[in-house]
Parts: sequence; C-alpha cells; structure tokens
Amino acid sequence: MEITLCVIISREISTFSIHSDAVSAFESLLSNGLLRLKTDLVESLCIAFICVSPPFSKFFKVHRPKYYEDKTLKCRGSVTPEVRMYKCLTADFVVDFEGYFKLKTKEECLKFLALSFVNFLKDLKYPGKLKKFEKDKLLQTVKNTFIENSIISAHDDI
Repeated sequence: MEITLCVIISREISTFSIHSDAVSAFESLLSNGLLRLKTDLVESLCIAFICVSPPFSKFFKVHRPKYYEDKTLKCRGSVTPEVRMYKCLTADFVVDFEGYFKLKTKEECLKFLALSFVNFLKDLKYPGKLKKFEKDKLLQTVKNTFIENSIISAHDDI
C-alpha cells in the first residue's frame, strides 16, 4: 500500500525544525512500513495531515473519509487537469496543535504523532464500500512499524 501525506501546518510549526523534521520522519516511516501491506480494496492511502494553531483551525473543516474505487477527478487550473483515483482512501488526520507544539525533542514529536495516528486509525469511520477491508491488518501494520523503529513500545497505552 502506498501512503501520501498532504501536510498542512501552521507557520509556528514550520519555523521550528524539530517539529517539521518529525513530520518528515513520520511520513517516511509510514511510507516504508505500509509498502509491505497488500490488500485488494485499497492501494493508496491519502492522508491530509492537519496541525494548525487555534486561530487558523476555523478555516479547516474535517471531511469524512472517502473511497474512490476508480474515478477521474478534474482539477481546474492545475498542472495536471485530470487525476485518476484508483482504489484510494482519503481521510483527514487532525493533530492536536497545543499538545504537539509544546514538545521539545524530535523523539517526543514522533511518539506523539505515532500514538495520535494509531488512535486516528482506531476511530476512523470507513466508507460503506470498505466493509470487507482489513482494518485490523492496517492498524497492526502501522503499530508494528512504529514499534520496530522504536518510536513506541508494545506497552504504550494504545
């Protein structure tokens, strides 16, 4: 399975390299970890990673997850006027800005993101077309990826 993160962060986070480096490392870990997951229903996972300060949060409405079995989307004014979405699940992953911004090390940031993402996957309401999707297999693969890379431990409260 392929994963793509569309990162939307506040200026405060982008100015501190610890936080933005952790987001990059988080994306890399997920990309490498999910490559080994093979499913029939979902080939790509497109996640909007949203971590914005409270004054800007009112501009971002969390969308319900969507599943595209095979659809071509038209994007006016884009370099690529058409995008084919094939076996793609899209979802918005909102990270608690206050909790994330107060962290001081890259390791703390990665652990916070990992635990938040695991909880996000646990609570995710999958679209009706994905009733037979192996949700538990995805969740376990993500957990194993973080455990193997010493981001979280098997004893963490997840």
